[in-house]
Amino acid sequence: MEAVVDSAVDSVVDSAVDSVVDSAVDSAVDSAASADDFCKKFVKSYNGLSAGMDETNKKALDVMKNKGMDAAIKHMFTDQESGRQLSYSEMRMRYG
Repeated sequence: MEAVVDSAVDSVVDSAVDSVVDSAVDSAVDSAASADDFCKKFVKSYNGLSAGMDETNKKALDVMKNKGMDAAIKHMFTDQESGRQLSYSEMRMRYG
């Protein structure tokens, strides 16, 4: 009997977790465009943000300002000379 109860509880918990995850994913997808807009507005509102940056970081900031966060992430994970995808460690070495 205990196994049946445990199985029922597991099923209810799994269903609840799936529902919460689905809702969070739907919400994230719905807000992706607004998040991108937020990033563009944030960068544009801080015109002096790049004053202390090296050229590599200034270029990434410019991409974020003009094309949004997704483009900036793609830019930062791509070697600008070879077009090769960078590892996370390589990206951090370049952009901090």
